[in-house]
Amino acid sequence: MGGFFLLGALMALLGASLPVWMNYFHFDMATAGNYFLAFNLGIFAAAMVSRGMLGKLGLRGILVMACGLTAASLLAVAGIFSALWILAPLLVLGFATGMLTSGVSWLMFDALTAPMASTILSLAVAFFGCGAVSYTLLLWFHARPTSLQVAAFLPVLLAVLYWRQRALGEPALQAMPLRLAPGTTRSPVAVLLTLALFFESGSEWAAGGWIAMYWIRRLGVNREWALFGLVLYWTALTLGKLLGPRAPGPGRPFRLATAGTGLALFGCVVLMSAVGKGGAAVGTICLGAGLGALYPLIIGIVGERFPYYHPGFYNGFFSLSLIGGMLAPWSVGLLAHSWGIEWAVWVPALGVAMVYLLLAILLLEARLSKVASTASSS
Repeated sequence: MGGFFLLGALMALLGASLPVWMNYFHFDMATAGNYFLAFNLGIFAAAMVSRGMLGKLGLRGILVMACGLTAASLLAVAGIFSALWILAPLLVLGFATGMLTSGVSWLMFDALTAPMASTILSLAVAFFGCGAVSYTLLLWFHARPTSLQVAAFLPVLLAVLYWRQRALGEPALQAMPLRLAPGTTRSPVAVLLTLALFFESGSEWAAGGWIAMYWIRRLGVNREWALFGLVLYWTALTLGKLLGPRAPGPGRPFRLATAGTGLALFGCVVLMSAVGKGGAAVGTICLGAGLGALYPLIIGIVGERFPYYHPGFYNGFFSLSLIGGMLAPWSVGLLAHSWGIEWAVWVPALGVAMVYLLLAILLLEARLSKVASTASSS
C-alpha cells in the first residue's frame, strides 16, 4: 500500500506547492497551468508505454525505476527556482508517476478477483488519500521548497523495499488485451463512460490543484490557511470515495449520483459566495465529498460493462479520459489568468453537471436494457 500512499502525495504535490513557490519565484496563473500540463503529459506518456516496459523490465523493475525517477525528479524540482526551468523536472516527475501508477495497479490486479477485493480497494483509496493529506500537512508545517527533499526519502525507501521483494510475480500480460475491441469502444455506452471519466477526473484534479490558490486569491488568507483548506478537500474526497458506495436504500446508484452532484454543486455555490474561512471550509468539504461519491459509480459501471478496462495502462479509447485530468487544471490556469480565480470553482462545477447528465443517461440505458432482457426471456 506504500505505492498508493506515494501516488496520493504526488497527485497533491502541485496543488500544495503553488502557494509555497509563489514566495520564492514569480509565476502567473497561466504559467501555473502549464505546470499541471507538463506533469500530466508525463503521466499520459507513461500510460502509453508502460505495458511494453512492463514486459521488458518486469513488475519489480518498473516499480524500482518509477521510485528512483520520482526521487530524482523531486530533488530536481526542489533545487530549481525558475518559473520556466521547473517544467522539465515536472514532466519527468509526471512520467515517473505514470509508471508507478501502472506498477501498483498491476500489483493490485490479482487482488481484484479475491474474496476481499472490496476491502483491499478501500485500503488503496484510504492510503492514497492519506498520502495526499500527509504531503499537504508537510508543507503546512514546513512551507519551504526543501520539503520536496524530505518527501524524496519515501520513494527511495519504497525502491529498496520493492527491489528486495524477489517474490513479486511477473504480470501475465496476455490476460488483458492491449486495447478493447473496436466494436466495443465505439458503442454509445463506451462513449458515454469515456466522457463521464473525462469530466469527473477533470473536476477532481482541477479542484485539488487550485483550491489552495482560490483561498489565497479570493479570500485573502495566508498560505497556512490555504493549505488547511486543501487538507479539508483531500480528506472529504477520500471519505466520499470510501463511504459513497456504502450508501443504503433502493435505487442506490441514481440516488447516489443525485446526492453527490447536489453536494458538489452546493459546495461550489458556497465557495463562490464565501467571504470568510468558515464558509470556504464548508464549501470545500461539500465539493470534495460530492466528487468522491461520483467516482466509484463511474468505475463500477466501467467494471461491469468492460471487465478488461485497466486504469494503469493505455486502453485505447478509454485512455482519452486521462485528457480530462490533463486539460482541466491547465484550463483553469488560462481562464484564471484572463478572467479571475473564480474559474477554479466554475470548471469543477461545470464538470460535475456534465457527469450527472452522463450518469443519468447511462443508468437509464441500463434500466431499459434490463427491462428488455427480462421481457425477451419471458
